[in-house]
Amino acid sequence: MGGMEHSPAHEPSEPHPEHSRRRFLIAAGSGVVVTAAGMLLATLPEGRDETPPPVDPDNPRGLTEYEPVYERAVKGLEAPLGFEDCAHPTVRSTRDTAGSDHHAVTPIIDRFVIHHTGTTAEQLNFLSRCNKRSSAPTFYLRHDGSVIELIRPGAKPSSTGADWNWRSLAVETLDATGAPDYTVTDAQLEELAQMIAWLATFDGRTLDGVPVSFTIDRDHVISHRETWSGTECPGPYLQSRLDDIVARARVIFAAR
Repeated sequence: MGGMEHSPAHEPSEPHPEHSRRRFLIAAGSGVVVTAAGMLLATLPEGRDETPPPVDPDNPRGLTEYEPVYERAVKGLEAPLGFEDCAHPTVRSTRDTAGSDHHAVTPIIDRFVIHHTGTTAEQLNFLSRCNKRSSAPTFYLRHDGSVIELIRPGAKPSSTGADWNWRSLAVETLDATGAPDYTVTDAQLEELAQMIAWLATFDGRTLDGVPVSFTIDRDHVISHRETWSGTECPGPYLQSRLDDIVARARVIFAAR
């Protein structure tokens, strides 16, 4: 492989003392053999099962789990970007500052912002770490309509931008097809409406400790591109379905 130095194929022909050629040490009970040539031969004690535990597809990075606030979510995960310092996730990011200057604001949730992943590949592993896009939404929505809650609704998501994160819940919708349409499934459209209807039940109350002022309409349900002209997110298909999603959410809410 490029740039790698390889050891000579054969040992030098210089003779070695007999005791050096024959010397070896077996570390008691460790199963490690050290030879005169410096080679370490690791052996496994009999009966030990070294098969790694299976990766949980709903928590691929082994994040701390909690009971999700959203009643329909599969699981709640403490994504590091939901904290003030994602490299040291100890203090959750609060909703009392906004903008690049971090000016003080009164915490509120009054927007539901819809995003898409821009790819059909599974994204939970990416969203579960301090990724290069600093992207972690409140909710991650898969093709089958299942939801992973990555950031508690009371904490600030890292998704839409400093002027919007403090006042919104954000959902990242995994695309079912790629460019140019970036479609999503019917199950995802239904679940978006379910989430919106759920949020509306907290209007005039608090959600996870934060006051909510939310009505099911297109002023309060918006797409990422409607917050920032520099993106096409959530793609043409989801953008064209926003009115349908809002209409469906109203039906769900009325039936509650």
